[in-house]
Amino acid sequence: MDILKEWERDPPRTEMTTVTALWYDFKRRRRDPKSPVCYNRDNIPDACRAQFTAYDALVMAVRSIRPNGKMHNHQAKVSRSLPDLEERLVMSLNSLVKAERFGQLYAMIELRSGHGIGPMTIYDVAVRFGAWLGVRPDAIYIHAGTKAGLKALGLSTKGSFMTYPMDLLPAILRNKDPDEVEDFLCTYRLAFERLT
Repeated sequence: MDILKEWERDPPRTEMTTVTALWYDFKRRRRDPKSPVCYNRDNIPDACRAQFTAYDALVMAVRSIRPNGKMHNHQAKVSRSLPDLEERLVMSLNSLVKAERFGQLYAMIELRSGHGIGPMTIYDVAVRFGAWLGVRPDAIYIHAGTKAGLKALGLSTKGSFMTYPMDLLPAILRNKDPDEVEDFLCTYRLAFERLT
């Protein structure tokens, strides 16, 4: 999503000159059902959390189908690889349900990901199925969008294997929900480049 185009449609209410101002703009738009920031939010974790069985939650997490029946745009380019991923993960369901931490779940999914599945899909599936398990990220997971957002903020991901620690982020973001910060980094990456 290009936040700069969204600003043309619905201008910010204050000057967007600090990370703090950008964060509050993000939070306002995330609560506004008319905003693409709200509409594009991944609501599949909520649907997975409501499933009765682990199997149903896992299948929903992998298939990436939103409650409105449409596939989440993150997985549109890898849709042909999802059935193979689903099969691999369903075969490992007994192991996956034992994950006690998000990083553990992410690593198990990554290990079974196969051809065509990258960090974004691994992260999304882990967040969605993790919602059913009750495990959440405790760091920023590196994929193309978060890497671009961190770089635009002047933060280096060199030496980062798959996560970026929360305590190295700007102060306004350090105590926030890592999954929400992940969305912010991706969505506002073009706006970060305009900060002085």
